[in-house]
Amino acid sequence: MKLRTIVKIAVTSSVVLLCAGFVLYSFFRLSAAEGQKDFNLYELVPTTASAVFATDDVLGFVTEIDGLTCSKNHQYLHVSKLFSCLKQSLYAFSEDTPHGLSRQMNQMLISFHEPDNDRNQVLYCRLGNGDRELIGRFTQKYISSLYPPKKFDYKGEEIMIYPLSDGDFLACYLTPDFMVLSFQKKLVEDVIDVYKKGGSLADDPTFTGVLAPKKSTATATIYTRVNGMMGWTEFDMKMKDDFIYFTGVSHDADTCFNFINLLRQQESVKGFPSEVLPSTAFYFSRQSITDWTSLFSYGDMQAYATAGRTTEMQERNRELSCYLMENTGHDLVACLFQQEDTLQGVAAVLSLSVLDVTEAERK
Repeated sequence: MKLRTIVKIAVTSSVVLLCAGFVLYSFFRLSAAEGQKDFNLYELVPTTASAVFATDDVLGFVTEIDGLTCSKNHQYLHVSKLFSCLKQSLYAFSEDTPHGLSRQMNQMLISFHEPDNDRNQVLYCRLGNGDRELIGRFTQKYISSLYPPKKFDYKGEEIMIYPLSDGDFLACYLTPDFMVLSFQKKLVEDVIDVYKKGGSLADDPTFTGVLAPKKSTATATIYTRVNGMMGWTEFDMKMKDDFIYFTGVSHDADTCFNFINLLRQQESVKGFPSEVLPSTAFYFSRQSITDWTSLFSYGDMQAYATAGRTTEMQERNRELSCYLMENTGHDLVACLFQQEDTLQGVAAVLSLSVLDVTEAERK
């Protein structure tokens, strides 16, 4: 056999083997990516969740939040401590990757649980290729080094407890497919139970009936329910300058009847006996006011409060403000009702608690 023929055979074989290797590598990589793509985060969410925040573009959502006027003025809505911590670290987190967050990691859920406070929440996100190593580098760089993280075994699964710089602790459950974070270790244990035994929101037909492919351009969707009143309701969330818009749909056909039946079970509101209220009363609220000064300052800045006010009116307003701050407590109950059984001219009555009735009447 001639040398030229041998060289041709060797070169051809090398090219064939190289192509075969590339095809196999691409096949296994696509298979792994497809496996991660098919993983459903809702399979981790316990059915005890009262609300779920979902986004397929967490970086885009945070960018929209930063574009709000209140964010530019350093005023923030502290609804979720978990998301607030994530927002503070997200840009630094994405800077550790040359091409930003992976498509899988950009998809994120936050479930809210009773009792409602900024700690009873769980964050979920999928992981793509290399994301787990990225998280390892991030924790070494940003997690507090004052106390070493602790490892807990729960039913064969590992939960890491990381100390934060503010003295709080974050529980983390990490697998090759997803990451779960919460300030409550018990909630992470609930997620593990659901992951192992089933019984998640993905198995709840009332929730999956609401969970439909996105039809709008909203960067985030919120699913919420009120037990005994209405089932799952979906809200698309959009933000622009000074406004946050929620457009939603309730899929319960008998929502109004459930709402009315629930109202019939309610007890009287303290401070508003039923015999002195009109039958057209339709709304009550009870709030706690701890900072009267800020409340009055906000009211004084509104256009309706400044238009046409004389010096005498301003002085009377100041006297009334001082009187309320000195004599009232923190409870404010409000009632709205229709005037003369019409849909026009809605009226409002406010009830304030009083610290010392005798002294308040004397003044």
